[in-house]
Amino acid sequence: MTLALMALLLALTLSAQGNRVYIEDFEIEPGATDSVLVLLSNVDPSRGLQFNLSLPQGLEICEYDLTDYSRRSKMHLMFEESTKDSCHVAFIYPMGLICFPADDAAAVMYLKVKASKGFKGGNIVTWKCCGATMENTTINMDGASTRVTVPDAALVGIPVDTQSSDDRFFGPDD
Repeated sequence: MTLALMALLLALTLSAQGNRVYIEDFEIEPGATDSVLVLLSNVDPSRGLQFNLSLPQGLEICEYDLTDYSRRSKMHLMFEESTKDSCHVAFIYPMGLICFPADDAAAVMYLKVKASKGFKGGNIVTWKCCGATMENTTINMDGASTRVTVPDAALVGIPVDTQSSDDRFFGPDD
């Protein structure tokens, strides 16, 4: 009985980990450019993957490429952009019979993103994610919502600690 209970708990733990594609939350200044990693966390080996990305207004992808991890796995990248709805589709695939091994969080590609001067933050949504087994059976993967924030100081203008003490209390025209 105890052995069966332990096996059930182990199976629940493994299924809770699942397979997913995500980008960690990050902060970016309006008008700035930053590189972020797309991560694959998978309990099942996957023969490549595909996913959609939706960007918040004011954030654009200006460059993208595979990471060394993907290149070592002999993967290739096809990245399509829809100008209509700011949706992007990524296909990471091998030319031969090779899989991404099961891994906790491997960086499979990077994106260079640029925030517009008026960017106030938002979410990047990773959705419609899937991989495949060596037999080409679909592996459904969870997507994620990445929180993209702007530093507080960028939202209010000049930081208080860079103003003269008179300007902080009375303003420049008082």
